[in-house]
Amino acid sequence: MKGRIKQLKGERFFEDNLDIYVSRATESYNLSQHVHDFVEINYVEEGSGYHYVNDRLIPIKRGDIFLIPIGTSHVFRPSSPEQDEPLVIYNCIFRAQSLHRWKSCFNPQSKLYQAVFQPSKKAKWLHRQDRHDKFMPIIHNMYSEYLRKYDGYETILTSLLIQLLTMFQRFETKPENESAPTNKLEDAVYYIKRHYSKNITVKQVADYSYMSASHFQRLFKRTTGLTFTQYLQNVRIQKCCHLLKTTNKSVHQIANHVGYQDMKFFHSLFRKKTGVTPQQYRRNVQGEQSVGNDIKKHLLSL
Repeated sequence: MKGRIKQLKGERFFEDNLDIYVSRATESYNLSQHVHDFVEINYVEEGSGYHYVNDRLIPIKRGDIFLIPIGTSHVFRPSSPEQDEPLVIYNCIFRAQSLHRWKSCFNPQSKLYQAVFQPSKKAKWLHRQDRHDKFMPIIHNMYSEYLRKYDGYETILTSLLIQLLTMFQRFETKPENESAPTNKLEDAVYYIKRHYSKNITVKQVADYSYMSASHFQRLFKRTTGLTFTQYLQNVRIQKCCHLLKTTNKSVHQIANHVGYQDMKFFHSLFRKKTGVTPQQYRRNVQGEQSVGNDIKKHLLSL
């Protein structure tokens, strides 16, 4: 990316007694590519776009997380100037000196250590994908602590930052186990089970699993014996059965909860998958529980 590279100073962001700053920003085309005299962690919360890092252009989407060392130039750009799908980034910046007493917690041979504590060696920037939402809760907690500034928030921020950096280092030592399972369908199944109640599409699941939609559908059918739609329906109906068994919610509420608004279609699908209507399923389950309770009471009275 060509153009003048701006320099950002930490003194613009840091408060008197705290060398950690956390923000949440909607990216635009206003900010120039820049370097800074602090270490920065960026987490893509929403949307998609591009991250210019030195001379590289990296497509990004939700779950991408970067660690940018001192002296590395970068800037984020949304997919288009129209803000129909905003690119939202969490930013955590800090001075490595503030973590000096914690240096022994990290491996001096790791890329993380070099990027944070040895900037003079022109350490490389780091990029990970938070496929299983391990970084996200830490980032959210940091942002919340920074905004609220409750008593002792400085200590909590520091501990969360150490946890965040430790996660980066862990990805180095166990990249396959922690960030990129060899079977990409694990990512797809994880995504489906987390978002089954929403109007998810093949493309969304394929993107999350870092596959093309066509390749994902072929691999999914070959591995599970089911199409994406069939598998999603099974997950939803299983959840319906659980809710019919364990709650007093109406059938209509349960159908809506798992992602079905068309009640005629829902009733037809439920009967096709289970052999009974939702009402019959609930009555059957309640009958079994009643018999079980009667037997239990009888045994206790002996």
